[in-house]
Amino acid sequence: MSAGRSTWTTLAAVAGAATALRLLLLLLPFDFAGPDSSNYWDMASGLVSGEGLVDPQASTARPPGYPVFLASCFLLAGGPSALAARIGQALLGGLCALFVYWGVEPRHGPRAALLGAAVVACDPIAAGQSPFLLREALLMALVGGVWVAILRLRGRARVATCGVLLAALALTHPLYLLLGPILAGVDLLARGKRALLPWVAIGLVVAVGVGAWCMRNAQVTGRFALNPVASTVPAHELWLTSACPNLWLSGDPATGFQAQAWAEERELLRTQGVDGTKRELYRRAAENWVEHPLRSLGRLLRQNVWYWLEIPGAIKLVEHPRLYWVRWGLVAFLWVRLTAVLAALAWAWRHARYAHRFELALLAFFAFAPALLYPIPRYLAPASPLLDALAAIAIARSRGWTR
Repeated sequence: MSAGRSTWTTLAAVAGAATALRLLLLLLPFDFAGPDSSNYWDMASGLVSGEGLVDPQASTARPPGYPVFLASCFLLAGGPSALAARIGQALLGGLCALFVYWGVEPRHGPRAALLGAAVVACDPIAAGQSPFLLREALLMALVGGVWVAILRLRGRARVATCGVLLAALALTHPLYLLLGPILAGVDLLARGKRALLPWVAIGLVVAVGVGAWCMRNAQVTGRFALNPVASTVPAHELWLTSACPNLWLSGDPATGFQAQAWAEERELLRTQGVDGTKRELYRRAAENWVEHPLRSLGRLLRQNVWYWLEIPGAIKLVEHPRLYWVRWGLVAFLWVRLTAVLAALAWAWRHARYAHRFELALLAFFAFAPALLYPIPRYLAPASPLLDALAAIAIARSRGWTR
């Protein structure tokens, strides 16, 4: 009992340190605003004011997951409050540290698990997502919750928890609809027919949650869809990926490519409408691939390389008059972490492949789901706890700290 009490005390201290670090970042002279923050803020404010999601355009422009989280923070604060939202997201960072401990401990022991929890608590990239009023901090916690639920729960509790969390992920970012099938696929590969029924049940839970939102959208807009507002997705992303000439990130202001592309798209929307713009962007993307396949492939691969090797917010940091130097430390941390992750994956593939199938599936999702769709470093941020856990496993094994 005393050992258990000591472990819980240490875990509480690690989670507290994770939360404190994320709150300390608010003192930096940095603009933690994101391009999508106003959409989420407006939806959450409508919920907390009692008006609900009454405007069809505003209430379906974004999935409801993150606005609901913001609205919960606003309710606890007594009204819309950016500070309350950021405190809530800092607490999610502490929760991620606990998730890493619970995910690592059963197979690698408490020392490796505590190391993983400490790494994610101090991870500057994971912590750096917390102050932004964007959905990455919530996605990070939900991904960690799915991972731990798959590993630690059994039976109906596992089905219900995984189903609810996967539905919440899809309702926060529609791309995460692909995560459940990928996890199910690797489990079926490892366990065969025994895994089929639980994953069918999990899929039904997800279908109920996502279907309820789609039915609500059908009542409001007449379209049964997760995001019924007409948009240029994914034609927009496919065109940008094939057209971007930048050697660095797509939004690098040195070339002005992204700003010019968005201005061009706005003009197309004005003259041709959404459907006409989508057709034109699809045509341009196809033309790029047909006329210059190697160049288009090179652009796609280059952007996917930066997706892994750069940090979220790199351009804002590079352009910052006082904090530009911080990026170099963050990149160094990122590359060291990736090296340790590769070591852990090499070991898992050779010695414990099926035991770590869910970690491999999660990484496969983050590697391939956004691969063709304009990958940027921010989309990889929700994988930070998983990457930190794998890095800690590699370090712990090299030191003989695992079981």
